[in-house]
Amino acid sequence: MRLVDPWLNFLWFIRMRTFPRLALAICCCFSVLGAGVDAEIKPADPKTPLFRIFASIPMKPAGRDAATGVTFDDKHPLLVVRSVSDLRLARDGKGVLIALMPVDAQKFAAVTRKYNQGLLLLETENRVLDAMYVAAPITDGMIVFKYPDEAAVAEYLRRRFRVGEFK
Repeated sequence: MRLVDPWLNFLWFIRMRTFPRLALAICCCFSVLGAGVDAEIKPADPKTPLFRIFASIPMKPAGRDAATGVTFDDKHPLLVVRSVSDLRLARDGKGVLIALMPVDAQKFAAVTRKYNQGLLLLETENRVLDAMYVAAPITDGMIVFKYPDEAAVAEYLRRRFRVGEFK
């Protein structure tokens, strides 16, 4: 195809040379953005679970009618979390927000529906870090550990992921 006007010829040349590059750039952007979806963030030591969630079981001491404490069955966790899809520090640099992996988020939503208005225990390294009262089901997989309210969990997560550690 031969165009009569040299100006149109120049524009045609630029358009034919630029379009494939533009298309390639757009494809690269979408592939990079798509790769970040459901990315898995593992702790510094991925061999051990990040934490396990258990249902609380009321303890009744002998000779008493009322329960005075809680325990849990460490052989049957409701959920074992090994990695997260997102982890962010709060603005104060101490609190932590985590986004569970999609599979764990679905399980956590089912657990919080089942134990709505109940107590869940968050355990790691053979110690209970937090007792979470479920006021309403958590269906988005986002869990916030505020400082100083849940300081033990926030410090533990910062240490495991090596982010925002205290100097």
